[in-house]
Amino acid sequence: MNKIIKVILIGICIVFLSLYFSNYNNNYYETKTYLTEEAIKEYENDLKEGKSITSKNYIPKEKNYNNKVSEIGIKASAFIDKIINKSLKYLVKYLE
Repeated sequence: MNKIIKVILIGICIVFLSLYFSNYNNNYYETKTYLTEEAIKEYENDLKEGKSITSKNYIPKEKNYNNKVSEIGIKASAFIDKIINKSLKYLVKYLE
């Protein structure tokens, strides 16, 4: 009985530590900067000159990485999702 409790506590500690340290690796999108150094300088110059300021002028446009292969993958994923959802609904109705 005592060994089982030790194994469970060690397992809980390992899971906790792995989740705790994985938090440091998954903050890519949180630390993403929206303004570049050039955009900040341009913003400051426009402030000094009294120009009208809109956020569209300073935030860089995101690149579009879509292509035929990614579109096919998205469509295939949606199709597989529909099939799995329908089959699981049918299975649940059958089990009821």
